[in-house]
Amino acid sequence: VDYYHETLKTSPEALEYLRKRGLNHPEMIARFRLGYANRTIGYRMPQRNRAAGAELRGRLEALGVFRDNGREHLRGSLVIPVFDEAGRVTEMYGRKVGENLRPGTPKHLYLPGPHRGIWNLDAFKSSKEIILCESLIDALTFWCAGYRNVTTSYGVEGFTDEHREALRVYGTERVYIAYDRDEAGDGAAVKLAEELSVMGIEV
Repeated sequence: VDYYHETLKTSPEALEYLRKRGLNHPEMIARFRLGYANRTIGYRMPQRNRAAGAELRGRLEALGVFRDNGREHLRGSLVIPVFDEAGRVTEMYGRKVGENLRPGTPKHLYLPGPHRGIWNLDAFKSSKEIILCESLIDALTFWCAGYRNVTTSYGVEGFTDEHREALRVYGTERVYIAYDRDEAGDGAAVKLAEELSVMGIEV
């Protein structure tokens, strides 16, 4: 995450992507440790044929940062990490910044395995009202517009038990569901609203 963060600050293509999306708040990049995976991290570590390189690359493969073929999983992507209260990385999201992608290439990527952690946990601590987005990019857009009480699911099917627990632990009273205005977003919002209402939360 630190490497990707430093890379972003000197990558014109990634900074231009943020500007085009309106994500140009002066504190945003540092606060959320945004990064950019530009295929260079492999050059910064020992090669696989050295003991230290094999060990380090093996650990990154186990985490899903590298794929089995040795390539970066999030290459070509803006990287948004998710941290727990102790500052440990629990999840990484990647959004491709280029538009000239091969057919079938996904624009949105997460680390393999179940989603873990809650983005912007401070929102739950500072407000009894939470804005819940469908994606991390949407949530950043709200944050840059001054709505700091914002968090995100991991897609329409990505509202997790950790989200439910945070609502309970921090006594959230009201949730504004800001999913995409499409069939999938609308359907997921209705379903989630029913669940949250049963939990005693105004939606």
